[in-house]
Amino acid sequence: MKTLVERRALFQLALSAGLSACGGDDDGSKGASSEADALNALIAVHDADYPHERIVNAALVSGENARDVLNQQLASGHPPDLFQENAYDIGTFFDEHPKGLEPLGDLFRELGLFDVVVPEVIDDVSFDGEVYSMPVNIHRENALHYNQRVFSELGLDAPTTLDELWSTCDKLKQAGITPLAISYKGWILGLVFNALAGASMGIEAYQAYFSGEKALDEPALRAAIELLDRVLTDYVNESASDPTFDWADAAELVLNGEAAMFIHGDWVKGYLTEQGLEPGDGFGVVGMPGAADLFLYGVDVFAMPVGAPHAEAAKDFLRTVASKAGQVAFNRLKGSSPIRLDTQIENLDVVGQATLLSLRDAKIRMLARGKAVWDEGLAAFAVSRDVDALIAVYRDNPPGK
Repeated sequence: MKTLVERRALFQLALSAGLSACGGDDDGSKGASSEADALNALIAVHDADYPHERIVNAALVSGENARDVLNQQLASGHPPDLFQENAYDIGTFFDEHPKGLEPLGDLFRELGLFDVVVPEVIDDVSFDGEVYSMPVNIHRENALHYNQRVFSELGLDAPTTLDELWSTCDKLKQAGITPLAISYKGWILGLVFNALAGASMGIEAYQAYFSGEKALDEPALRAAIELLDRVLTDYVNESASDPTFDWADAAELVLNGEAAMFIHGDWVKGYLTEQGLEPGDGFGVVGMPGAADLFLYGVDVFAMPVGAPHAEAAKDFLRTVASKAGQVAFNRLKGSSPIRLDTQIENLDVVGQATLLSLRDAKIRMLARGKAVWDEGLAAFAVSRDVDALIAVYRDNPPGK
């Protein structure tokens, strides 16, 4: 059983008051085990709190067919009790299925969540003043992961500015170590570009443009794209262009010391921990150099379709998702942060504690924006290095609110 392996994966969950066992198949994807462990830990908390309820059918549907499968279930009149999605994509569900989700505002009030959940996240899961999904975690997407053994051997500190990042990259390159692991898959390049753009443009200007509040500043965008060009030209692994090379492969380069750093979402933390590196004593994670006060994030959520066959049991599971115990159990293994700002940091590992403090103290907390056309443009740019063409992609496909 597993949850999100990539940002837009979707898994569906059926709940029952029966006593059946939890089931699901693993497709063998790299990085899936930590996903499975996190969900199983959450289910264990639920089983302890609700011993007469059991999850009877949990399955992952990922990739291009995920939404089609869900749509088919809804059209047939057999919806799942809950499905998991990225908060950014819940709006798409509403476009396709107006009034298709059960409101959860009463449940939020019952649990006191309006007072403790990151307020920006509450906004992300609300439409027309009503909450329609339960967030389970916050993944920082502009995170820099680094191999502490490599850094220690070379006498390096984690960079905090762009200038320090370039200096660190040059020193690593001189030592024969790939500075930055990467893959040329569009969505992975999107994470790197967003992190670089936040540092290059400045966090306020980045927020203004990518939230749709201000029009494109083409010179600022050009400067950010040129930084991406610098990274791809001077500092990344040769295997990045291999179409089979994915995020977990890049993480493995950092794991074995072939590469020293990886700018990516902090699900990498869960993967590296699963592979045997100790958070804070093997690898470190910091905010993007030059933009540490910007906390770009993704949120995995559970939503309940109208007509869920076991609605009360589903709400009980959502209670577990929102609980302090459920939040800690899930996020310690997933690599992400709890949604609750009242989480006791001592219940998290050293890296998790630092990330939660960064979340609490960030000047700007912002749901990361993404578009398939941007990802396609970035993948094309990795090959062509045509700055003007990529500017045109963003100019012709603005973020929108």
